[in-house]
Amino acid sequence: MLRTSVLGGACLLLAACANHQPTKQLALGLPGFMDQSTAIEKQRPVLPTTHYVKWYSDDRFAGRIELDYISGMSQRDYLFEEPNQELFRPMVKAALEQSGLQARTAAAARYALQIDFHELDTDGFGRHFAGKTSATYRIVDRFSNEAVFQQTVQSNFLAEYPGLNEDDASFAYDVSAPGVIRATQAFGAFSLYEAGFVEVWNNNGKLRDFFGGDTISEVSQASWDDTYQAYAWTTGISVVSGPALVLIGQLDPTNYVSLQLEGRSEQQIGTDARYGNLSKAGLASRSARKRAAQLNTHLLAQSLTVFLMDFAQHEGVPLTQLVACNAADAAASDVIEALRSGQRTISDDCVRYKKPKFSRGVAITKYK
Repeated sequence: MLRTSVLGGACLLLAACANHQPTKQLALGLPGFMDQSTAIEKQRPVLPTTHYVKWYSDDRFAGRIELDYISGMSQRDYLFEEPNQELFRPMVKAALEQSGLQARTAAAARYALQIDFHELDTDGFGRHFAGKTSATYRIVDRFSNEAVFQQTVQSNFLAEYPGLNEDDASFAYDVSAPGVIRATQAFGAFSLYEAGFVEVWNNNGKLRDFFGGDTISEVSQASWDDTYQAYAWTTGISVVSGPALVLIGQLDPTNYVSLQLEGRSEQQIGTDARYGNLSKAGLASRSARKRAAQLNTHLLAQSLTVFLMDFAQHEGVPLTQLVACNAADAAASDVIEALRSGQRTISDDCVRYKKPKFSRGVAITKYK
């Protein structure tokens, strides 16, 4: 009895802490928990795209570049998740195509892109994974072998481990957990049978005569006590198992070592970093392998983006500004300002603005 009381009291205390805002604020300052600023950042959406790096047909390098080689980077990763060419080459090809630089035919490929990595430093152990790269991007005339552009680009990123937060509390105290549901259903069925069906059957002689049968012995108090105890223990263990699973998850070594324990899959995995590819930090996955893959993807995407921006600036190619496709004065002023600054413009999906949208507004009741 004492053990049951202590267990129940502990569960109630944990539940109270999970629903008590000052206690939550206190927990946010403890080691292993997500701090207040990160918890707020986790809720914020990614900032909208404002510009594109794009070459058009009247630009001299448009459709005239192909990738020559990548040096200083392994062809693939091995034991740990590391930046590698299986991941990077598709990213380079996509960047050249999206920016309008990729040559469509071999005859059009007058220029070659050469990439030399001098530094590739990424973490694969611990909580927060940090990384930095240094690479020289070189555009070479394939006929004269003369470099027409060369720039060394630095990139760095911090893939942050998500500490304990309210999502974990929601999982720990999920009353819809299978164990709680099954225990509640079983106890409800037993109560319905004993307090409902048996009671009606024994007290209704006509019903017994119609179906033919004798009275049913009612469940003893000892059986009720056993049922209550089984229900209490089942639901109690289910409530305690939630926090236990959260704790076990925090102790999982695969959250802190990016080992290749599964089949390899060199796919790009980004983070919801607020400033896109140019962000220096972002909340990542708890899985060390996924977190390392997110770090690698973001580092390489940032390096490519900075290269394209530098190359565009070197060639005097203006950025293409994204403006809203509507008739609002603010949208018109954005277009005018972009044209004055020598930028090209492109709109978002105009079809979205043409769809009928009816709303009376937010309902209120105004009275004195």
